[in-house]
Amino acid sequence: MNTPGGYDWSRLQPVVGEFARVSIPFELRPNPKAGKPFFRPGVLPRISLGLAAGVVAVGAALQLGLIHSRGTNLSPRAAGYALGFMILVVLWLLREAYFQEAVVRVDATTLTYRILPGIARRIPRAAIAGVVLRRVDTSTSFAAGQESKRLFLIGSDGRCIFRINAEHFEYLDGYHLAAALAVPIDPAWDFAVSRASLSMEIPGTVLWPERHVTALAIVGTLLVIAVGSVVMTLLQGPAR
Repeated sequence: MNTPGGYDWSRLQPVVGEFARVSIPFELRPNPKAGKPFFRPGVLPRISLGLAAGVVAVGAALQLGLIHSRGTNLSPRAAGYALGFMILVVLWLLREAYFQEAVVRVDATTLTYRILPGIARRIPRAAIAGVVLRRVDTSTSFAAGQESKRLFLIGSDGRCIFRINAEHFEYLDGYHLAAALAVPIDPAWDFAVSRASLSMEIPGTVLWPERHVTALAIVGTLLVIAVGSVVMTLLQGPAR
């Protein structure tokens, strides 16, 4: 049976055998060893969102102090290097926080996805009809050949009701999640599909920003150039 959105329900298959052996409550966490590396994961014993936010605040305060302080000899290039280093450190801390805190939890009635403390989404299990795995072609005009693994939950109408980036999950994780939810799975991470075809197959899987990546990239680049120009003007001002 196909839904008006185009999803072929015959692709779903039940989870059986070893893959079906899970217990409730069930927890699934991203694996830092899967996916693309970013420095070395798992270095810090525990990172919280508060610590990452604190680093952002301290870094921003330092940058503002360097920009607005009088008599500084800091060159625009040095300020740019300092800002770039701070951004890399913050990204690394947030990545560590994600691996420490992110979890998909399934209990008797609800699926809960927590990204970081205080940031969580809950979905009633009764609303979930299946687990769908897709590898999506995320290439843009600026970066060709890019692909991303996605995990979707679909409702009885064939529409997407939940989606996550699954770069740090494996096939076994998808099967275990489907078993915990007691729903079938459509595993297809072996080949990539375009955003357009995925959106037609399962409505709701592709968000508006993903359909306008090039335009948003251009706007973002212009904003960065504008902000950089303002920062350089402020830095060069006291030296005159």
